[in-house]
Amino acid sequence: MKGIKIHKRIASFCITLVLMVTAFAVPISTNAATVPVTVKVTKAGQIVDTMTYEGVKVNAVYIPRNDSNASEMWDDPVYCCAALIKKFYEAVYGCTVYNLWPGSTPLCDNGTFSKVKVPEVGDIYGNSSHWAIVKQINGSEVVLFEQNWTWYDNNGCYAKYNRTVDLNNLESDVSFFRYSGADVPSKPVITTDYASQEGVAKSFSWTTGKKTASSTLNIYSYNSKGTYGSSNLISSTSNIRGGHTSIVLDKGHYTVQVINYSSSNRSAASAFKEFFVVGQPLASSVKLGVKSITVIAGETKTVTSHMLPENTNDILTWTSSDNSIATVSNSGLVTGIKAGTVTITSKAVSGVKAVCTVKVKPKTVKNVKVSSSSKSSITLKWSAVGDISGYRLYMYDSAKKKYVKIADIKTNLYKICGLKWAKKYKFKVRAYKKTNGKGYLGNYSSVLTAYTRPDKARNLTAVTKSASRINLSWTGVYGADGYAVYASADNGKFIKITEVSGKKHSVKLKKLKTGASYIFKVKTIKKISNRSVYSACSNKAYAVTKPGKVKNITAVKDLNGNVTLSWKNVNGASKYKIYMFDGNKYRCVKNVSSPKTKTKIKYLSEGTHIFKIRAYKIYGGYKYYGKYSSKVSV
Repeated sequence: MKGIKIHKRIASFCITLVLMVTAFAVPISTNAATVPVTVKVTKAGQIVDTMTYEGVKVNAVYIPRNDSNASEMWDDPVYCCAALIKKFYEAVYGCTVYNLWPGSTPLCDNGTFSKVKVPEVGDIYGNSSHWAIVKQINGSEVVLFEQNWTWYDNNGCYAKYNRTVDLNNLESDVSFFRYSGADVPSKPVITTDYASQEGVAKSFSWTTGKKTASSTLNIYSYNSKGTYGSSNLISSTSNIRGGHTSIVLDKGHYTVQVINYSSSNRSAASAFKEFFVVGQPLASSVKLGVKSITVIAGETKTVTSHMLPENTNDILTWTSSDNSIATVSNSGLVTGIKAGTVTITSKAVSGVKAVCTVKVKPKTVKNVKVSSSSKSSITLKWSAVGDISGYRLYMYDSAKKKYVKIADIKTNLYKICGLKWAKKYKFKVRAYKKTNGKGYLGNYSSVLTAYTRPDKARNLTAVTKSASRINLSWTGVYGADGYAVYASADNGKFIKITEVSGKKHSVKLKKLKTGASYIFKVKTIKKISNRSVYSACSNKAYAVTKPGKVKNITAVKDLNGNVTLSWKNVNGASKYKIYMFDGNKYRCVKNVSSPKTKTKIKYLSEGTHIFKIRAYKIYGGYKYYGKYSSKVSV
């Protein structure tokens, strides 16, 4: 549990564990040692083992684990070992178990637990790091029903079920706990037929369990709301023992409920179950509208039926030979569950019946998309389909004028290589399932049209020309229909700023942002079936626009001969150079770092002084100068 890699605990805990044998259930024998079964855990909620106790079925569910999340098992409300204990006792006895901590005795809100030396089926097994339920006892061998006894390696996460411990060789920290003190019966499950014949005693059966002392059978007139009270009660039979009885009923539409009672009069009620009692004449034959149908997993089809004679009052009961593959309602609505073949039977109360073969195909693959593409490959992805063996991928062959299989794959992502550049391709996918020696193919997905990319432009260069102009050039691509030019200003998002003809390998960019740092890239454009297909990006080229012209310059001279200059800030300027005319030429008298826009020139001589300023930007070790400002005299 907490902070422990489970695979390290397996060796020290269970001496009788056997090596991996098979991924399918092995029947438990009371006369031979039970073989543990290894299962790979691939998805959250995967059912690894099932235990039926007191007529109640409980599933052990798992979630894949690895080094990064193994410690989360400690208090996971669904997948930890303690979660199974809580779920088991809630389902069987309707009570809440808590205090499931290593070395502790479990507690319950309705009853108590006590340690026992000799375990029975349904007892709790506990040690310093794990909880489980006793599933079966074969001599000194105790078979465990558990969750999250897992280990993991580079190939994934694994779990075992039917693990055992030897009562003659238990570790010192192992204890068994038995539930007692609360005389609560198990919830009954009614197993009666859907319909029966008028005048013939109808048999009712239900589950009881060890805590049931007697049962009461209540029969109500059916109502569509599913709410039943004393006004709906037709018959009530109490003090029934053994979980079965028979009653003769008139023709009608009914609902039955069973209540189990313990010796201390605690109760547990079943769900309401609908049934019919039918009158004469009964059906002499049943005919179905079809002898066989094909349905896609997750979808439905209705099978129609017809009984003779025409005036029969009989009722049909529909059953499936395997509800895990396809189910059928009492109106003949067939629902595909997973790939496989079953028969559905429509049987009348009189005993006559008809059958229909149902072939269930895997679900149709949806959302086929291009994950990525290059000039020689296309990678496809699609929504995963559950409970299948894999996917079959097809590509259209223009020479053969048909789709041909190119791969059988296990995952919902596949890369097709060796394709021609700047070409159109069409694909479709369908799922397949291999089971019981038969293969089942799903329907084709929608056709996906995809394109390989043209070759990319190379050797992109950028040259600064002015405060708003940069020239780009690159090595062209043969057969290109055009080029798209993208720019990012001052590390912003790339946006397409222009397109040029495929005959051009350069462009003069104008009206750019002044004093900005630019990154450029180019994509080749190829027209394929009236669609513009873009290449991967060229190399990136870097350049800046020069700063703009300094404006709004002013000069003020004080009594001490100092001149204060000020000006308007220029976008992108790194620094400003201050120039003063010395009678022969302008010379730089000061550098001012941006964002300052004001400076003082000290101790100037008497007379008139002329100044001008220009901004410059430092980029890549170079200085890019803007234009001189207008002159100012003081």
